[in-house]
Amino acid sequence: MNAKLITYALSALLAFGMSNFSFSNNLIISSVTLTNDSTLTFSVSWENSWRTNNAPYNHDAVWLFVKKRDCASLQWSHVNLNPTTASHSTASPLEIYIDGRDGSTSSKGVFVRRSAAGAGNVSGVTVSLRMQGVTNGQYDFKVFGIEMVQIPQGAFQVGDGAAASTLKAGSTSNPFPITSEDAITAGTGATNLYSTTPVPLNLPANYPKGFKEIYCMKYEISQGQYVDFVNTLLSDQGAARQIVNGANRMAITGTWPVNVAGAPHRAMALLSWTDLLAYLDWSALRPMTELEFEKIARGPVAPVAGEYAWGTDLITDANTFVADGTATENSSTVITAGSGLANFNNNLILGPARCGFAAKPGTNRLQAAAGYYGVMELSGNVWEQAVSVSHATGVAFEGALGDGEISLSPNPGFADVPGWPSPTASIGATNSVVGRAIKGGAWVEAATALQISNRSNGAYIDGRRISSIGGRGVR
Repeated sequence: MNAKLITYALSALLAFGMSNFSFSNNLIISSVTLTNDSTLTFSVSWENSWRTNNAPYNHDAVWLFVKKRDCASLQWSHVNLNPTTASHSTASPLEIYIDGRDGSTSSKGVFVRRSAAGAGNVSGVTVSLRMQGVTNGQYDFKVFGIEMVQIPQGAFQVGDGAAASTLKAGSTSNPFPITSEDAITAGTGATNLYSTTPVPLNLPANYPKGFKEIYCMKYEISQGQYVDFVNTLLSDQGAARQIVNGANRMAITGTWPVNVAGAPHRAMALLSWTDLLAYLDWSALRPMTELEFEKIARGPVAPVAGEYAWGTDLITDANTFVADGTATENSSTVITAGSGLANFNNNLILGPARCGFAAKPGTNRLQAAAGYYGVMELSGNVWEQAVSVSHATGVAFEGALGDGEISLSPNPGFADVPGWPSPTASIGATNSVVGRAIKGGAWVEAATALQISNRSNGAYIDGRRISSIGGRGVR
């Protein structure tokens, strides 16, 4: 389930040009052309796409957005798109979807998704996007795509009654039901949200609880995606966000703006909270909350005590790999019946694996070690980062989306979305982040850390770049 995302460029005469390549897992964008002064046309392909009209009643999609570089100033900036669906086009089996969350005057990107129930590969489908607000000049354009999974609106439960520091209904061991986005009162009463440590706070109505529909990145941010991000920043922004490292299965070399990912399909580790927030702001996404993490992993079904993202309490360590470091990197480990396959336990594979490494054509949720809705590696590989329910800064989060731009001088390279917790936390300090949890465990952790409801790091304050921490975003 993987291929290069090639976002590339042909020279265009007159006012515009296009260039460069970028990588993602299992996605190709190619043949980019400028068809008039405001429309980009290209083809999109990805494998194992789906839309189902039975459980889990959802679909995958690709989030598409555009960056431009002024050929005079060499400055990259986000390109707004027309906010009306009819201004863009695609062909069967796809449709354009605009979620309207950027307001009525422009859109920061669009989704392409299947227009009807079906499954299989999407191959070379033409997409045209109408840009907005591009003034006369010479520009390089770059189209980016991120595979996403729709998480439908609906009720679910947090907590499993067994995992460390699990959320629960008051002082009982029962899961806590999330039935709306209404405010939630914390406490030990049976109708309140509670955990022994860290203790949750009252959650305002605007704190995202996971009831509403969102789209979640199908995979953790890859090393290739992160390099693409850094390479399209300004020099001072790039200096703040650049991560060059060759240890623990990281393979990033070079200097801005020519950083190179030697294993672009592997999950990105060493992501500080500020690195993650900057990437999400730049891509017009946002961080998930820890309640949303449990919804994405478990879905609407009843919790299983000690369960992992694939819905059972059994787990197999992926400790042998074939085609290591390639686009088809996968594990040859024999999977115990009823188990999901995960990268954990600091055993032989001493770093992150390829995004989606356990999934192969024809695999089901358990075999692919996927969450209920089809999101990959929610248990193991690298830690997920989420907004906590246990700090006042976290519960003040209202789910604002990134706008495609990050901060400029005098403090360049940071997310600057109002209401995001600790966006400028020091990456050199062990106690600089407030309002964050890390979830899902990682390659270096014991199995219990991978349990959906484990909250042993529900108030994680370390701001440093750590070799087991990555992340992904939602919208």
